[in-house]
Amino acid sequence: MVMDRAKSLLLSESAFYAAAVSSVVDQEKHYSSSSSSTDNRRAGFARRYSSFDLSTTTHNENVINVAKSFLSTSCPELLTILESHSDQKSAQDRLIKIGRNINATLRYSHEATERFESGEELYPGIWTAEEAQEVGNEVDRKMKSDGSLQLLVQECTNLAKMLTSNDGTMKCPTVRYGRTEIQMPLVSLGCMRFQQTWNRGGKPVKSADQIEKECQENLVNIIKHSLHCGVNHIETAQGYGCSELQIGMALKQLFDEGVCKREDLIIQTKGGISSSTKKSDYKSSILQQIKRLGVGYLDLFSVHGLNTEDHYNWLFDHGEKGNLIDALKELRAEGKIRHIGFSTHAPAHIIKKAIESDVFDYLNLHYHFMGSYTASGDGTDAQWEGNTENIRLAKKHDMGIFIISPYDKGGRLYAPSNLAREIMLPDLEPMEYGSLWLWDKGAHTIVCGAARPSDLDQPVLAAIRSSTDKAKEDLAVVSRRIKEREEQVLGKDWAESWHVGLPNYSQSEQRGFQIGNIVWLYNTILMYGMLDFAKDRYGTLTGNAKRWDSNKTWKENVFANPGFNWMPGCAYDESYDYASELKDVPEQNLPRVLEAMDFVHKWCAAKESTPNDEKKEGDEAGTIPLEYQTAYDMRPWTAFPER
Repeated sequence: MVMDRAKSLLLSESAFYAAAVSSVVDQEKHYSSSSSSTDNRRAGFARRYSSFDLSTTTHNENVINVAKSFLSTSCPELLTILESHSDQKSAQDRLIKIGRNINATLRYSHEATERFESGEELYPGIWTAEEAQEVGNEVDRKMKSDGSLQLLVQECTNLAKMLTSNDGTMKCPTVRYGRTEIQMPLVSLGCMRFQQTWNRGGKPVKSADQIEKECQENLVNIIKHSLHCGVNHIETAQGYGCSELQIGMALKQLFDEGVCKREDLIIQTKGGISSSTKKSDYKSSILQQIKRLGVGYLDLFSVHGLNTEDHYNWLFDHGEKGNLIDALKELRAEGKIRHIGFSTHAPAHIIKKAIESDVFDYLNLHYHFMGSYTASGDGTDAQWEGNTENIRLAKKHDMGIFIISPYDKGGRLYAPSNLAREIMLPDLEPMEYGSLWLWDKGAHTIVCGAARPSDLDQPVLAAIRSSTDKAKEDLAVVSRRIKEREEQVLGKDWAESWHVGLPNYSQSEQRGFQIGNIVWLYNTILMYGMLDFAKDRYGTLTGNAKRWDSNKTWKENVFANPGFNWMPGCAYDESYDYASELKDVPEQNLPRVLEAMDFVHKWCAAKESTPNDEKKEGDEAGTIPLEYQTAYDMRPWTAFPER
């Protein structure tokens, strides 16, 4: 009786959890107010394993209603602001995101509790017995869910302030951007998700009369919201389809309307190079980019895709065609470019070489709490993995440090797994943790590739509170939790040495295997359950492997496929003898390296469905552990260039 009263007291104090449950009950009656038996919960839920599966509450209209009901009692000030907001499309997007967050928290709470009470066997290695009890215990579960929802309410409260603030108190902080001396916002506006098309098929969009009104209005609203939030760094590229064209149109409109002036903005674009590029042609191409943008000069220009040794040589030793770096130096002397940098998906040693040239003022690279994306598993020696040393070297050379794709290539943090959220909550959502981690490690700015205005909300709110004691405390708490899990799940020795001796494609001269990346994906799945993210990356390796031609040289293969050096490397081949590829791997690591490659291939390789094929792990959605499933997706609709 004493325990029952204590339990009731704890549950009664879970005010936000109760409000969330009530919001779903009001909408579709999917939750039973009784928690007296597993049967009662089963009557209120259909057990499925897809994202946001609370039956019809997965539809955006119903999710919006869930969010409205929740906000009406938990954060009415935001609801009032959204209902009267001038951009109702963005207001709806924000409600969808809030509703999906609520759904994800309640769904995992239900599933984990039901699984625990039914005695269902857990997938091996995800939780210890003690952790499983804590995760599945009804009282603990509801209290943690309440804490997670309290975090959501705090974010909603801050969002209400940011949307209405005009006094500068809710703007993105800035930081000195290395030797450029630019005051750079901690968040940058990336412009590869809001343009109409990539211009990679069909009729290319080359003029203003081809731009659809809806797309351009969305783009203008994104830039307006970005400026309202203090994010004045606009970063695009020639290779982003009609992005430069549409930004030029938008900036002219904003200048004419008096929303901003050219000197208020930090404009950066990028331009690629090839073996046939002449210095004079590169210079002319960049001048055309400046003309498209309508800005007169560029604050920052990046060599787009300094990804291989050849790219480096074309810049500095290009023979009769002229060293391409000289085109940039000339444009800088003419006042058309103020600072020169490079953007890269290269192996770590190529990035190191470019940094040490001391020609570049800043760099764009991958570096995330989960790894360094295409450079994961690389390293100039056993001490450094991925781009860890390159971050240190960039600081030494006083370069501006811009992080590419922290929310997508940094783990699809806009669509995290249940496991990633469970590790980080109730202190931080994965997007906020990823942001705080990067700023703590010395990144000056991290890019948000916004497809809609609301995509900037969480990154900017994280930036605003990044310097507070509470943010630093939350970061430390979650980081300790991750470190403890790393030692428990991976083991201390493996966590420190897994990358030693592993080749990626640049060291795999026969078949271009991306072994370091594959083993990194194994660690990522075990640590964070980011299966969908791993499948995305492994899918590019599988595609590269299918196109690899054994009759061609390594270099011919690398450059035959234009996308290879951006998403490099080939997938695991079950029939291949890896003895020579793994000759430098420490003997104690070798069995686990082979196990890791096989594990990733089974979980992540696309399965071709033929009647006689044997089923493998992960073939059916029902076999995917709850923790590996996507919790929510903060993309309310498909971005324009992806349609």
